Amino acid sequence: VFDNNYYLDLQNNETLFTSDQSLYSNSADTEDIVDSFASNQTVFFENFILGMLKMGQLDVLTGSEGEIRTNCSIANTDSSYYQQIIESIVGPEEQSQSSQST
Repeated sequence: VFDNNYYLDLQNNETLFTSDQSLYSNSADTEDIVDSFASNQTVFFENFILGMLKMGQLDVLTGSEGEIRTNCSIANTDSSYYQQIIESIVGPEEQSQSSQST
């Protein structure tokens, strides 16, 4: 069932991952959001829909335009290392073809 129970679990300190629990326990910025979603499933659904719509508008970078990040919130300073990893997996020919087709 897709519902707001995840946020109720956060309030009750019943999450599986400590990183999830920190949304409620360690951050005043997100504690109000957790409380809002836990107490009103409609608010959660409305915000979920808005978030999915925003994500759908993002342009996905593929091939040589994108990169595999070591830290998701920070762009890599030197992507040549990751470029080598990608090429060793998919090959330089396939990667350049996929970037041309997008």
